Amino acid sequence: MEELAGALEFAVAKEVEAEAFYRDWAGKVQDPGVRQLFTELASWEHGHVEKLSRVKPEELLSQGPPRDLKISELLVEVGASPDMSLVEALTVAMKREAASVRLYEGLAALGGPAKGLFSALADEEQRHKRLLEEEYDDLMGEN
Repeated sequence: MEELAGALEFAVAKEVEAEAFYRDWAGKVQDPGVRQLFTELASWEHGHVEKLSRVKPEELLSQGPPRDLKISELLVEVGASPDMSLVEALTVAMKREAASVRLYEGLAALGGPAKGLFSALADEEQRHKRLLEEEYDDLMGEN
C-alpha cells in the first residue's frame, strides 16, 4: 500500500510541477505565441492535478504485485529559456507530455479501480502530445 501511495503522490507532484513549470515560463518568455501555449498547457496540467487529487491509494490495489514504474527514467531535462522560440517551446512541451504518457501508462498497469483514470490520463496526455506535434509540424512546414 505504501508503494502505491508513493506512486500516486509522485503522479500528483509531477502534475503540480508541470503546471508550475508552464505558468512560470509563461511569465518569462518573450514570444506571445509561446506565452499562450504555456498558459494553455498549465491549465491542462491543473485539470490533471484535480483528477488525481481525488484518487485514494487503496483504489490503486491490484491482484498482482506492482510493477517497476521506472520513475527515474521519466525525469525530463528542461532546456527552457526566456527567449526560446515557439519551436523550442513545442519541443520542451512534447518531451514533457511524452514522459507523462509513460507515467500514466505505468500507473494504469498497476490495475485496480483507478486503472481507468490512469488510462484516460495517458490517453489525454497522448492527445496533448499529438496536438503539439501537429503544431510543430505545421510550423516547420511554414519554414
